[in-house]
Amino acid sequence: MKYSENEERTAEWMRLALSKMKQYEISPTPANYALWFEYVSGTNLALVEAVDREIELTGKLTVQQSRLLHEQFFDDDKDRAAMFEMRHELARLLKQVLHYVYTGVTTTDRSNSHLQSMLSRLQPDLNRQQLHTLIEEVLIETRLAVSSGELLNEQLSGAMTEVASLKKELSDSRREAITDSLTGLANRKHFDELIAKLTHDADVNGMDVSVIFSDVDLFSAINEKHGQLVGDQVLKVIAELMKKSLKGRDLVARYGGEEFAVILPHTSMQNARQLAESIRQDIASKRIQRKDTHEPLGAITMSFGVARYVSGEGVDSFLQRVDRAVYLAKRSGRNTVCDAPPPII
Repeated sequence: MKYSENEERTAEWMRLALSKMKQYEISPTPANYALWFEYVSGTNLALVEAVDREIELTGKLTVQQSRLLHEQFFDDDKDRAAMFEMRHELARLLKQVLHYVYTGVTTTDRSNSHLQSMLSRLQPDLNRQQLHTLIEEVLIETRLAVSSGELLNEQLSGAMTEVASLKKELSDSRREAITDSLTGLANRKHFDELIAKLTHDADVNGMDVSVIFSDVDLFSAINEKHGQLVGDQVLKVIAELMKKSLKGRDLVARYGGEEFAVILPHTSMQNARQLAESIRQDIASKRIQRKDTHEPLGAITMSFGVARYVSGEGVDSFLQRVDRAVYLAKRSGRNTVCDAPPPII
């Protein structure tokens, strides 16, 4: 995080962050401190809104909620660190391959110049896709060198294995960066990326894009009565039920805490509402027991909001409408599905 404010303002934010943690009885861990420093500074409006929403619903911010918010808003830092390490590792491997090719008996200038150009493209601002493409090119070039007889030795084969391993690490890193660690669903980052793309496509070609937001009813009461581990068990069960309800092109994500979101491309409002109602009934009929004591948890229900994107409204308006629909479902007694109000364009 980079802040340009003067030292006096920064000191005030530090004091306010500690005060907020004390107010909500939150342990002053480095992760929690980073979360609340960002909150009181006001530099991240999305984080401020997410924290305020949690506090408005429950009157507090639990340890679990703080952890989830930190994962949601600070995963990019971890992703950047992973990319930094991978760029350095690929640079090392490229230099190693260049050395092997250069010292080969029958090496060609083409191999040298091509690999040198790859090394020059390994810049700090290289994004994930560009890094993936570069790794592919390194693998192809080294395979060509081996197959053409330019260089046949165990050292180069070992370097190729390392590059292939780096490619797998990059794919695994990407998968981890867009996956919720508890439920295995897509996370908020993946949801935001896909909804931004699909709403843009809808503006261009007019395709139907619908979204379902859902929130577990009285989830804080479950955590307070049975503990966080049981609450996590409930979230996992709900995640499995929602995944089984969807087609391959649809995406279900853990939006945050006990909130889930479903993106439905090429789906009308009517069909999205029918799906939401089907999921609602499945979850309400499910009887979940504690794994340790087999004590029944009673009926678990969820409130749902449904919206269809209106061309030109923008992604923020779209998501605010469906979020409003969930709020209306809560106000209507919970365990129900509500349509989002129309956009104001």
